Amino acid sequence: MSRRELITRIQTESAYAVQRPSCIIDEYPLPRPNLGAVKPGLLVREPGQSVYWCRQAKPLESATALGQVNQNYLWNLPETMQAGDLILTALESTPALIATLEIAHSDEPGRLTFTTLATFTDPISVADIESMIGDKLPRRSQYLEDPLADKVLESIAELVEHPHPIFVTAGPCLPSAPSRANRVLGVAAILQRSKPGEPLACEICERDISPRPRIHLPQAHQDGLRWEIQDHVDEVVLLCGDCHQMAHQPTLQQLRNFAKPACPACGERNPRKVVWGMPAFGPDDDEFVTAGCVMPFGPPAQWECRACETRYLVAEFDDRPHQAWAIYGQNLQR
Repeated sequence: MSRRELITRIQTESAYAVQRPSCIIDEYPLPRPNLGAVKPGLLVREPGQSVYWCRQAKPLESATALGQVNQNYLWNLPETMQAGDLILTALESTPALIATLEIAHSDEPGRLTFTTLATFTDPISVADIESMIGDKLPRRSQYLEDPLADKVLESIAELVEHPHPIFVTAGPCLPSAPSRANRVLGVAAILQRSKPGEPLACEICERDISPRPRIHLPQAHQDGLRWEIQDHVDEVVLLCGDCHQMAHQPTLQQLRNFAKPACPACGERNPRKVVWGMPAFGPDDDEFVTAGCVMPFGPPAQWECRACETRYLVAEFDDRPHQAWAIYGQNLQR
């Protein structure tokens, strides 16, 4: 049967999903995209070359920065890093994935730049590496001892040549916040679909979603199904916050929120109302944000963006009404 027919069968016949024949798992053909092979010999540490194990706590944002080769993103890198050091970046999804291998360069004194040697778009699980080396990898960012570094690089080379299946159970698709179980799907989708130097775009409105991509699973009842990770990733749609809300049949109140003024920093149109002073009622935290009793110098903010938390107001300027202005600290910026 076709892949779509198989998906429909799994969705409609729960018994088949629970009692999948073992032969299918044992001989599972990995439907991974061929996005460029890692060069032979690349995953070998030269004598005296250090390997830094970089763990990133924000998997979606970090995956976007890696896919776009964003040199300005904040990484867990030490000040003692030197030119020539290798950096293995692992993203704290569930399960954690190895994302890239990079090398540090020094183009000018006191400044390091990083070149990506390999992006592992074919997902490599940290748990698989730990199983192969028979040891646990650090849960924080640090330099690896030379014997451990060699074992890790050898294991990655083996998994690149002979990838292991990674079975993932999808979580519920929520417009308010991504399910923790779905972050790994977003990481793999972002690494596969990103292009260096180009912004990551919403697949509906084509707006830049690099600061905060949203993961959408369009298939009904997909949550709770245990599939190989690429089957889930093929279904993932990368959206902005507005389009993700619209994809989940918005309520009348949500439609009213979309009519509110757009955030001047990121363009989102779903802000919360800023309440100053001590309100006489218990405000709904989903619709209001309490700013406190101390009024700032200058005009106070009216709205707070749900996506980037920028506070802004709508004011008249040069006979042009309804201009959105952002407030950063005590400075007002257009």
